[in-house]
Amino acid sequence: MTLAHLSMLALSLLGFTALALATERHARHLLRRLPTPRWRLLARVAGWLLLAAALASGIRALGADVGLTLWLGWLSVAALALVFALPKWPWQPAAAPAPARRTRDPAADGSAPLPADDAFRHRTAWALLAATVAAFAVGLLREEPHPLQRGDAQRGRIGPWTFALAEADRQPPEVVDMDVPLKAYRLRFCEACDLDIRHAYLKVKRPRSLRAAGMAFNGARWERRVEIQLPANLTADSELWLTVVGKDGSVHQASWPMSQVSPATVAWFEQQRKSDETR
Repeated sequence: MTLAHLSMLALSLLGFTALALATERHARHLLRRLPTPRWRLLARVAGWLLLAAALASGIRALGADVGLTLWLGWLSVAALALVFALPKWPWQPAAAPAPARRTRDPAADGSAPLPADDAFRHRTAWALLAATVAAFAVGLLREEPHPLQRGDAQRGRIGPWTFALAEADRQPPEVVDMDVPLKAYRLRFCEACDLDIRHAYLKVKRPRSLRAAGMAFNGARWERRVEIQLPANLTADSELWLTVVGKDGSVHQASWPMSQVSPATVAWFEQQRKSDETR
């Protein structure tokens, strides 16, 4: 489990606990006293801020779409954990005396005696909580990490700027109309570096000039992305070229063999060539 998941879970638990303390019932339950209205208002504000911080942590680490989805999942787990933890809190409120109920003779109306439903419901609730946590854990294990956080991402320095570059997924290229293969890539510069960069381009094979530098990355900072067309004669020795233009007009380039950046893409092209030879 990554630090991002742990931080979302911890912030969600703290946020729900603060919101519980903002209510008269749960504050008296957890603290054995009733805080002042101003104190409960501060707890309510802090609770919502902590939940928002959990969302921001997920989006920053995993992107908007994945971060929002996992945030909702961790909210559910945190809420369920708190629901089951409150009854186990050592300071329990005094139970109100139950009104006396008239007993009835099961034989008088032919009805069977009632089973012990409380224990059954308790076991069922715990089983549902365990199943929810298990299903969410399986989803996390199957989740693909953010492209720029994978071990195969290319990291280094281009000119005065540090960067990370990776393909959006490690699958073969997507083939669109006219049998054109496309591949998507992600790029991130350091926050300080990003302010000095005007454009970034990506292309297979060395650009002849800045006008032919390739497709420009869209977005800024954490969301730079591009989808490029791959040439039909791509091989393992073909190079992927990154061209970066600074706001001062300086141009810097770096390159990597396709076998290093996109091994699945190279294998796909080799399979396509073998298929064409056997026809």
